[in-house]
Formats: sequence, structure tokens, C-alpha cells
Amino acid sequence: MDRVFNTVCLILFVIVSCTQEVPPEDVFDNPLDEEEVTYETPALTFYPLDISIDLGSSQTVDVFVLGIDDLAGSYIKINYDKNKLTVISVAVGEFFTDSMHDPVFLVDDDTDNGFIEINTSFLGSDSVSVSGTGSLASIVFQSTADGESSLLFDSLCEFVDPDDNPIEIRGFGVGVVNAQ
Repeated sequence: MDRVFNTVCLILFVIVSCTQEVPPEDVFDNPLDEEEVTYETPALTFYPLDISIDLGSSQTVDVFVLGIDDLAGSYIKINYDKNKLTVISVAVGEFFTDSMHDPVFLVDDDTDNGFIEINTSFLGSDSVSVSGTGSLASIVFQSTADGESSLLFDSLCEFVDPDDNPIEIRGFGVGVVNAQ
């Protein structure tokens, strides 16, 4: 009797799971989808890439690292239009915090020149590192003027492994904030 019950349950499960609607194609339009990434990895990008917000509103933008192996530290410099955007806050992303060790996370927002510097690393002799894809930081921007503003990674950005050897960053995404 148990065998018949298990078989019926399995058949019902298959029927119910096969009747679920397939999501529309544009659901997968974030910069982390393989078909959307047009640069080599390891790379840095923003999510979302394109933002439309009302004047005076704020929006969170995540800084993502894509396809990295053995990352122990990073220096990220992001240029933004200081005449159109203000940085409200910067928080550590989940990529480094997913490990068993807390990272060092230092942020400097240079409002006079329009750039943010983010230093994230593990300290200690236990050679902690992370691999894969994930958010390094979450930045909340507020629009202060109408128009389009680009979020650009500076060429000084750097990744290092646990032995402090540089890891080449092979691609950079560009973010756009459009305030109306």
C-alpha cells in the first residue's frame, strides 16, 4: 500500500510541477546573467546597471565581483557625478561576510571630487579568501539634479589573493543613474 501511495504522490508532484508557468524572458536581465555579461572575468559591475529615479529619491546600487578565485582583499574606486548624486550610505556586501571571518571594511566618500573608495580585506595569518560571484558593497545614492549620471570604476581598482598577489580585473561594468 505504501508503494502505491508513494507512486501516486510522485506522479502528482510531476504533474503539478510541470504545470507551473515559465517566467518571461526579460526576468533574467540583470548583469549577473551569463548572456548579459559582455566582458571577461574576473570583473566588477553594478546591479542594477540602469536606474531611473525621481529627483530627490534614493536607490541602492550593489557593487558585484564576477567570477573571482581566491579573493582576499579588494580596493574599489567608483567615480560618480557629484553635481547630480550624493552618497547616503555604503554597507559591506554579502560576498566577504559569507565566510566565517569578518572582513575589514573601510569607506571614504570624497564628495568634493565625486568618488568613493572601498577597501575590503581579511586580516590574519589563516589565509582566508572567497571565490565566485557576489556583492562587495551596497551603496545608496540620492539624486540631487535632473539628468543622467554614470557610475564608473577607476582603473586603480585592485584585487589580491591571500599572499597579496594581484589578481587581474579583466572587465568593468558601467552603471547609469537617470533622475527625472
